[in-house]
Amino acid sequence: MGHVYYHHPGDKQFSLDFVHPDPDEIVSQIVSYDDDVAIKLLEYELDEPFYVIYTSRISGGPVKEIDFNLKESLSEMSADNSTIVVRLLEIYRALLNQNEKEEGAPVEAYKNIDVDALPDVLDRTSWEGSATDVAGQLASNLILKHALPNANHRTAVALIQFYLRRLNPDFAMPETSVETDSNTYDWREWVNEYINESKRLLTVRRKNVLFKHLYSFGARTLERKHAVEIDLTEYELDMYPSEAKIVYAENHEELWVTFVEEAVERAGYPELKETPGLSKEEFAEKIRNLD
Repeated sequence: MGHVYYHHPGDKQFSLDFVHPDPDEIVSQIVSYDDDVAIKLLEYELDEPFYVIYTSRISGGPVKEIDFNLKESLSEMSADNSTIVVRLLEIYRALLNQNEKEEGAPVEAYKNIDVDALPDVLDRTSWEGSATDVAGQLASNLILKHALPNANHRTAVALIQFYLRRLNPDFAMPETSVETDSNTYDWREWVNEYINESKRLLTVRRKNVLFKHLYSFGARTLERKHAVEIDLTEYELDMYPSEAKIVYAENHEELWVTFVEEAVERAGYPELKETPGLSKEEFAEKIRNLD
């Protein structure tokens, strides 16, 4: 079975960006990259030989040192959106500080924080249905938007807890991580199943056409970092990119709603699956009342 690495096996910061069997096309692609893009190249031979370009944006230093004009961004948002975005960034900063304590080093930035994209996370959420429906949508949209340089999944899990606590202050997420040694924390097994499938869906959503080409060259499995494998036979690849974005976004939302439903069951608050969710206006008002 043809096996291809999605992240370069020698450096996991590099991810698969371009494939082609023609060396001239590979050279043409390489010279087209901007100066801030680092490149690695691998040759594969499955049903036929082909080349894969792996790319990585040059590190911009620790995330906490990223400079951006938050005041200007907030001025362009509605009052409710700005209130929620400020709280979301506070949650994110707290997670970065926690991660630095756990790992003993600051989180590196491989892109800027896209604060201006965060209102779209909120606007794309329907804010209708049960509390678990809304919380799952919020988490899914935050991850799909990928506005944060790192820790999008961890931030999404923290946002779920924060949202549900506005309905029941006693709610606490069941344990989502476990200490594997004195400096390393991993997702617990039950959470890891959702995180891995979330990453698979995100990857196929972004690059279904590229994966279709890989399949034609003989690839059947892709390996992301942390040994997360994508079985290409389990995903529909023959779609226009615009269609794939819609289809896999819907699958991703269903996954995260199911995650929240399991989380409230494990936490002992199954009634949240039937509790009406807070609207965006109600959520923002509860945040303002905390301050």
